[in-house]
Amino acid sequence: MALKNKKIMMACLVLGIVLLFVSTGYSKMVTVVGQGMDRKSAIADAQRAAVEQGIGALIDSKTRVANFEVLQDRIYSRASGYVTNYNILSEGRSPDGSIYTVTMRADVQTASIKNDLKAIGILMAQIGNPRFMAIYIPETRSSMHRDSRVVRAAEQAINGVFARKGFIVLDKMFVNDVYSEIEQAGRIDVDMDDLSALALKYKADLLLVYDVHAAKKVGGASRYFGGVIVEIALRAVAPATADLIAQKSGDLYVKTMKATGNYYENMQAAKAADKLGKAIADALIEDTLAYFERAVHAGTRFDLWFRNFSEQETYIIVDVIERMTAFKDKHVRNESPGNFQLDVNYQGRKFDFKRELYKGLKAQGILFDTQQAKGNRFLLFRKGTDNPFGAIYIN
Repeated sequence: MALKNKKIMMACLVLGIVLLFVSTGYSKMVTVVGQGMDRKSAIADAQRAAVEQGIGALIDSKTRVANFEVLQDRIYSRASGYVTNYNILSEGRSPDGSIYTVTMRADVQTASIKNDLKAIGILMAQIGNPRFMAIYIPETRSSMHRDSRVVRAAEQAINGVFARKGFIVLDKMFVNDVYSEIEQAGRIDVDMDDLSALALKYKADLLLVYDVHAAKKVGGASRYFGGVIVEIALRAVAPATADLIAQKSGDLYVKTMKATGNYYENMQAAKAADKLGKAIADALIEDTLAYFERAVHAGTRFDLWFRNFSEQETYIIVDVIERMTAFKDKHVRNESPGNFQLDVNYQGRKFDFKRELYKGLKAQGILFDTQQAKGNRFLLFRKGTDNPFGAIYIN
């Protein structure tokens, strides 16, 4: 009996930890002050202030100002719905009795606010409605041909999901140009750096890379029915850095009639590709949106590679970077004699980052030449030393 009670207590403890984790992941505890003509209006004012703090963790001040009327009508007007619990810490009237003030500790459901901000398009407006292109890259010999009905169905499904979420689909002409450049180069295996460079050339903020397989399902005892299995793999890549944002894959089996021939099977496979493509794109898009939302708050990542600088010069370089106006944080990736790499999160545009970095280095007497790589990667080497990157300039 004692053992059973101990197990129950342990289960309750684990459940409590899980609930605490969920609560902290989807809500925000804030302390706010509200004022009004009476207690009820003061509490409502405090709840609105709590919701404003919750929104502040999701969107920047510029977006809040630009969308004030929408926020007022759709979010602030029902602030009490986002505040699930609150404790009043102090309350009372002002000495002259004209104003009632409430100080409360409130639990704001930021997950609900975020969902509603997505529904009214404010989160997409904040990240700038990114432009994207979906490129089909067959990974194996059994991958479907790019012009097949199945691949076209998968492409339309993926594009449709992202377009409905507010992403902007690049013109099909640009996608065809990417295919032409790959084919003209005679490339069989295309890496993410190459694809990212092509995506940047056509001003894409997001690159979607997908592969499709469709094959007859072998086996089964039925004389009349066979089947086709469709598999789709989808990756989201940030072209500026060639970073993998997220990847998803899945498969779907559809039953077909054996006597009807390949045309019917292709039709059924295309329907399966449409359904599967939508499901995978839906699963991928949340991670993709989260990536762009993080960029708004944490800044855009830039890769910096410094070669042939002394240790003292490296320290000066880091000081210059940390003093940049929009600097958020850094991560050193490699530190060895003459070879220094770091990632920098900068809350601003690429042009401003580049200008501020170059001006800061020159002001400190750091003499350098540059070999700019693809996207947000900058390669700098000490002036007067051999260029370690060779003569190739990749833009």
